[in-house]
Amino acid sequence: MRVAASCAALALVAGCSVVPPSVVPASAWTFDPTAPPPKVALPPSGLAELTDRMAQLQLERNELRARIAAQPDVWQRQALYAQLHAVGSRLSPLERRLGAVAGAR
Repeated sequence: MRVAASCAALALVAGCSVVPPSVVPASAWTFDPTAPPPKVALPPSGLAELTDRMAQLQLERNELRARIAAQPDVWQRQALYAQLHAVGSRLSPLERRLGAVAGAR
């Protein structure tokens, strides 16, 4: 009886380890480490524009954080948090893009 119960438990655990195809993207199954994807490159002018825009957004984000810290009214802070979220939403893709370019160098 113990053998049958342990075999049933083993079968149950083995069934749980099957990964559905929707969890793992198809590109992960066909990835070839000997042929990595091409590196992302930006011309120097594009890189300068990207870093300038990121610097502007970071300054704006820091200014909003300072205003939030100084604001005593909760409702006013909520509006500032919404603005901070909007700035962060614009900044995040730029940071990812710069990270991809920097990692390619």
